[in-house]
Amino acid sequence: MLNLKVSARWKKDDGQFVELDQRMLNTLKTIDSEGSISLACKALGISYRTLWSQIQQYNLMLGEELVATHGRAGACLTRFGHKLIWMVEQGNVRVAPDLGTVGEQLNAEWLDVDQNKPWISLALSDDLVLQNLFQNTALYKKLQLSLRWSGSIAALSALHRGEVRVAGCHLPVGLEEHSHVHHIMRRWLRGSNLSVIELFERDIGWMSRPAAKPPTLEDVAQRRALLVNRNSASSTHHQLDALITKAGLKAEDLPGFFHEENSHLAVACTIAAGHGDLGLGIRAAADHYSLQFRAVSKERYFLVLHNSDLQYPALDILLPWLRSAEVRAYVESITGYCPLNIGRTRALELFLNEIQTS
Repeated sequence: MLNLKVSARWKKDDGQFVELDQRMLNTLKTIDSEGSISLACKALGISYRTLWSQIQQYNLMLGEELVATHGRAGACLTRFGHKLIWMVEQGNVRVAPDLGTVGEQLNAEWLDVDQNKPWISLALSDDLVLQNLFQNTALYKKLQLSLRWSGSIAALSALHRGEVRVAGCHLPVGLEEHSHVHHIMRRWLRGSNLSVIELFERDIGWMSRPAAKPPTLEDVAQRRALLVNRNSASSTHHQLDALITKAGLKAEDLPGFFHEENSHLAVACTIAAGHGDLGLGIRAAADHYSLQFRAVSKERYFLVLHNSDLQYPALDILLPWLRSAEVRAYVESITGYCPLNIGRTRALELFLNEIQTS
């Protein structure tokens, strides 16, 4: 299978290009996180002399100083070094969903796929656990998957337009304080001809850089912090809207509200890079960038499809796989996730009523 990845090059003033390979980026990230050359050496398993030689080599290649040393006080990245690693990191997370979709399309178009292998198309709201699960090569030997990653609303819209057979989306548990989100999603979750495949429950909350007093929406309103948002086709965007309204604030008055990212990981990356201070996202994204996480609510992630497609041949493979001990164990291993009745099929209305009354 073809797997597309991002590579980065730095163009110098003289027109020459320098490859920003993974070893260079890992070295800079380690120095940044450890705060000293000697501690970075231990983490990387190399000698002080070797690491210092690498740093000097990178400085020479790029024509810029990447690391600043402070004697016994340790070391840190220069402003240029900090910018470099976070430009590459943000580039990766912003294009990753699109790269995955293009890769799936190319595999379907060019590979000699077994004509007897069942095929199914899915549009899925952003989720780190699902992205990792669907990289399972054993599953691809039995089933041809066509995946696209988007927000919940975009996924459901694709389902109703007939572009995909399955849509993945999520809703916060409980109706009272989440009625605004449920009301918006109900426009897309309607019809007696729809069923649900349950997946898992996950934590969603505020993400921010570690601090004794983490920023709040009030800090954003008073220009002491900067917000980072998800795109408007996501359920998370509308959940943030509801929290802003509950706080008695106006979205248009909050700095950063219109800074939209296409995934939870991209929101977390923006905050970790220092280009934002507060965002709503899943715990797994916060953990990925070692951010502080304050839970706001739990939400159910589920798949939606037409009743008639429950008999679709691909479901005979997909459903047993979702219900497998392997999948359940993986979901349980990720902080902030609970598999619940993963793989169980339900009537849409019964499932929505259960979420609202939980």
